[in-house]
Amino acid sequence: MGILTRILKVMAALMTSNVVNLATKLLLPPIFLFKYGTTLYGEWIALSGAVAYLSTLNFGIQTYVTQDLTVRYQRHELDRYHLQQSTSLRVLLGILGSAALLCLVVFALPVQAWLRLTLSRQVASLTLYFLGLQILLGVLFGYFTGMFMVLSRAHTGVLWVNGLRLTMVVVTSAGAWMRFSFPVLAGFQAAVYVVGILLVLLHIRRVAPEIFPQVGLWDRSAVRAILGPSSYFGLIGMSTFLSYEIPVLIMQREAGPFVVVAFTVMRTIFSMCRQILNAPTQAMGAEITRLFGRQDWRDLTAVYIYSERMIFSLIPTVNLGVLMISPVLLTIWLHKPALFAVLPYVMMAAISMTLSAKEHKFQFQFSTNTHEKLARIMFFSYAALALMAVPMVYWLGMLGFLYAWLGIELFQTVRIVWLNQELFAHTGEHHLRYVYRLAALSAVGLVGAGTLLMHTYSGSYKLQFAVGLGTSAALSIAAFFLFDVRRIARKLLSRVARRPGQTKA
Repeated sequence: MGILTRILKVMAALMTSNVVNLATKLLLPPIFLFKYGTTLYGEWIALSGAVAYLSTLNFGIQTYVTQDLTVRYQRHELDRYHLQQSTSLRVLLGILGSAALLCLVVFALPVQAWLRLTLSRQVASLTLYFLGLQILLGVLFGYFTGMFMVLSRAHTGVLWVNGLRLTMVVVTSAGAWMRFSFPVLAGFQAAVYVVGILLVLLHIRRVAPEIFPQVGLWDRSAVRAILGPSSYFGLIGMSTFLSYEIPVLIMQREAGPFVVVAFTVMRTIFSMCRQILNAPTQAMGAEITRLFGRQDWRDLTAVYIYSERMIFSLIPTVNLGVLMISPVLLTIWLHKPALFAVLPYVMMAAISMTLSAKEHKFQFQFSTNTHEKLARIMFFSYAALALMAVPMVYWLGMLGFLYAWLGIELFQTVRIVWLNQELFAHTGEHHLRYVYRLAALSAVGLVGAGTLLMHTYSGSYKLQFAVGLGTSAALSIAAFFLFDVRRIARKLLSRVARRPGQTKA
């Protein structure tokens, strides 16, 4: 299977994943709001966020071990492969099993009072435990689906993840529609993961019995070697909890469930944009690793520059177009126009554009295992954000958190851009002109879109869609010239037109 074929298969799987995520985000909120109401939906979000930190118990083991096992398998070092795989799996099972026991402490804690819930203490504790168990099972599921990368079939693992997420959407939607109690709903979700793990293991046994997971082997000396590099990936995972879940808990305590729902819905709308923009970069991850391993800096630099220009040309167009039609989306999708306010959505668009740029830069540090500085920057700056969030939400509500979040994302993006500069410094071909152009276009676009939105957000649907399309079209034309998209298109077309025999291996 050629490089381009592998990239396209992974990209297709990721795009399918985006469709599944889109279905999740579009389908579940209106059902929950309709069946449970704003208050209970906000409390479900808060409870889900309260246990999200458990996903960090992976400690990055899956990412590090999967890459290590892939190298060993490709080198036909099967004895060492099985020893490393069995050791890592036993470590992971020990961590997850211990966590499942420790989570029983929720039944002795006043969770309902801490989060200021209307749910009873028993219901809140049961829901928390099953949601936590679901996350622990999800870590194990991710470990097993990651093993398909060993076989150069990463897309198969992604498809398994997509299948589980789709099943989860169906089960959760049906349960919410029947208005199951939260503990029952969370219990069904955990059961989906149990079935998913069993099916993935059966698939691995059928297609590649030689890599089927074992737990009978142990190498004590390898434990530190596994946990050391993995811990930096674990810090990156913890950063997600600090930036996405901690704010929800703070808003639940300080501002109440309505603000939690408004914030979560707003964040969901823009996260869908980023998933679309980030799919090409994620699909290139394996090839970035391969080129870095071969020290092929010419091709790696070309991948960096061309992907940067292509993605940067789309960031303002997509994000600001969605910003302009957000009032319509809230009215048609959730029948909740009251959830919209101009300034928070403009701020969220600014954050989303910054995140989109950062995620492109992030991939080149992540996929080349030059992630130690990246992990420290993200973890400690998001820890600072979590600390700032309490007073900022207390003083300014949701807007206070958005101001702090934007500041932290801008700081991280600048630092990661400089890490990229260090990575490519010796090539002499790396520059920042497109970063500056994106910053200028985004700033002008935000001011213009915000000004227009003040006059159009309460207008007719036709007017809002027309202004949204017009804004996207104007930004597309500007981006076409600023990022020289014509040259990128010519380059891609020339590669597609090249005969298969001439394509690089």
